[in-house]
Amino acid sequence: MGKIESEAWVLKRDEKGFIKKNIVIENLEEDEVLLKPLYGCLEGNMVHAINNDPINIFDERKEDEIVLGNAGVLEIERLGSKSKNFKVGDKVIYFCNGESDKYGYPLKITGYDKSNSMGVLSKRIKLNEKEILKIPENKNISLEQWAAFSLKFITAWSNWKVAYNAWKIQMPEVEPKDIYVFGWGGGVTYAELLLAKKYGCKCYMITSKEENIKLCKENKIDVFNRRGIDSNKIEKELLEYINTKTNNKGVSIFIDNIGRDVYKITTKALGRQAVITTSGWKTGGMLPILRQNECQNRHIHVFTHYAKMQEGIEAIDFAQKNLWLPPACEKVYQWDEIPNLIEDYKLGNLKTYFPIFKIN
Repeated sequence: MGKIESEAWVLKRDEKGFIKKNIVIENLEEDEVLLKPLYGCLEGNMVHAINNDPINIFDERKEDEIVLGNAGVLEIERLGSKSKNFKVGDKVIYFCNGESDKYGYPLKITGYDKSNSMGVLSKRIKLNEKEILKIPENKNISLEQWAAFSLKFITAWSNWKVAYNAWKIQMPEVEPKDIYVFGWGGGVTYAELLLAKKYGCKCYMITSKEENIKLCKENKIDVFNRRGIDSNKIEKELLEYINTKTNNKGVSIFIDNIGRDVYKITTKALGRQAVITTSGWKTGGMLPILRQNECQNRHIHVFTHYAKMQEGIEAIDFAQKNLWLPPACEKVYQWDEIPNLIEDYKLGNLKTYFPIFKIN
């Protein structure tokens, strides 16, 4: 192949934001593919990386310059000599399970903490062919939607599968219509509630943003609007709402990807034999747990991290057959606007769970 130069947004050690510069892509290995990223979706790990929280990404990767971006849609431009599952021109999803254990579950995430990996914040990248999944041909689903789907919905699929089965193993006699699923607002949570709705569960989102309230209501997900509620009263009002909606049974499955700031309320909201499930830690990972309370109430705590390849394939198949998808994209940030997008995210100015940016 020879070396290829590509324009990229690069995160450098000791810098506060991204710098645009040309990078060099080394020779294509036999099991790699050269790709042209088309659309990306902003994920929280980009800001985690900038803030060196919860880990110092540069120390973790032992690198001083990193190209981030582990959610998006790409087009294959060239194949390694042993790549047999794709062809030039295929549109694919960025599948960021970069290093896995012997069972296929991720240890390192491509485009984040996997060393020497490339994210979509570059005009050209190379990936191992195991780090992409082919997009089915469906003209009714846009590439922007698949970009939004690529990380959040696949994460939601894996997390829901474990959480739901954890509930069912204790409560097999309870019908889906009597399973109450609540979640704190976020893209993965929305995807998971949308999935739970398709399972027949009663679903509720806790959020404050009007655009997201509208999205939930359009998809028959009830909403507890916490906008304007005094922080000292949020616990009381939310628990009263939950008791009303669940006939005092409490939450069956609570999706909590926020962590420390809401954990006290989350645990108080749980019913007996309930499941608290998480795949993220937006406001901190250290949580206080009263073990005897959790044991006596037979609460199950589920923690998952992204997905294995088979789960990614299952999620794509289910999405196409059942229209389990992100909403159509209303605003797309352009390549030169990516720093603005990052800043809007940090300031809480984004109006969508699925902020999309265009690369090529």
